[in-house]
Amino acid sequence: MRLGLDSYSYHRYFGELREGEEDPGIRWSHEDFMRRAGELGLDGVSLETCYLPMDDPALPERLASQAAEYGLELVLAWGHPGGLQMGMSAAARRRMLDALPIAAAAGCRLVRIVVGTFIHWGQEPEASVLDRVAPLVAEACARAADLGMELAIETHCDLTLDSLCELLDRVGRDDLGVVLDTANLVRIGEDLCEGTRRIAPFARMLHVKDLLLANADFGNPGGWWPCCALGEGDLDLRGALGELRAAGFGGLACVEIGTLPDGSNEDEVVTRSVDWLREAIAEDATASCGCLSRSRRYRCDRPGGAPTRARRRQVPARAVEAFQVGDLSAVAASLAAISRQRSMPWHECA
Repeated sequence: MRLGLDSYSYHRYFGELREGEEDPGIRWSHEDFMRRAGELGLDGVSLETCYLPMDDPALPERLASQAAEYGLELVLAWGHPGGLQMGMSAAARRRMLDALPIAAAAGCRLVRIVVGTFIHWGQEPEASVLDRVAPLVAEACARAADLGMELAIETHCDLTLDSLCELLDRVGRDDLGVVLDTANLVRIGEDLCEGTRRIAPFARMLHVKDLLLANADFGNPGGWWPCCALGEGDLDLRGALGELRAAGFGGLACVEIGTLPDGSNEDEVVTRSVDWLREAIAEDATASCGCLSRSRRYRCDRPGGAPTRARRRQVPARAVEAFQVGDLSAVAASLAAISRQRSMPWHECA
């Protein structure tokens, strides 16, 4: 597993404000982001095409040059916010196909694509969506393969996991996988660890987010889902990483920050998240058969030494901090939130 960062973490710096967010008054170019990724000592980056000058013929060369300068693996992330618009937009299809040669020229081996977004959630029978989308994805896979690349569909609050698995099956290509977004699984009502276990065999890249669930808008993927630094929220991220390791995942695990509460500084949040994820990846790599990892959350009890989650999960960091300062109401809210998240329904793999 390698350490990465998605440029969406700095969406405010690129001029995008989500509902309820403050403008930090800072503006970046993709060169600024790449420079920061180099300073953080990362293995790779995922670059959102919505923040790139995609019509600049010099873009691939510039991206390749910066990636080489900082020693970064490049992934092009096409499709924010609405991707293929659930197969309803010919213009979106064209933009997706046009992005592929740019990615290849920049040296990418993987391109993230998006089917839709939360505004499309539950708007029509998903069978109709798959009828439209499957041929588009198959076309893009063939084009990407000709360019020496693979594609991965993000869990983007657009399709249930049932339909995502069916889409993969319909396309039926080994060079099509999934970008697993930890927060987006929870936003559509999945248990994080069970949902991760289900799609881990298809994962090509991760978007690792943490969420503050005390005031989250359960039942509404497009509602209020505030993010925080990794390990400081309510998601069982170590459990999810354990499921991925058990499945043999070895791709980029990218820090990604979504909605930021008032007073947040994304660069500070990113820095703490990178530190946490770097340590988590290092700890996970030390797990071996018959031993507990240093975090003592996984036990190697499967043939071949693959770790499984211990039955006892970690108390959320926010609850521990609240307890230490005597804020019992905050403790109760945090534990209630994590209890609700873990009791959400999930579906067996088809």
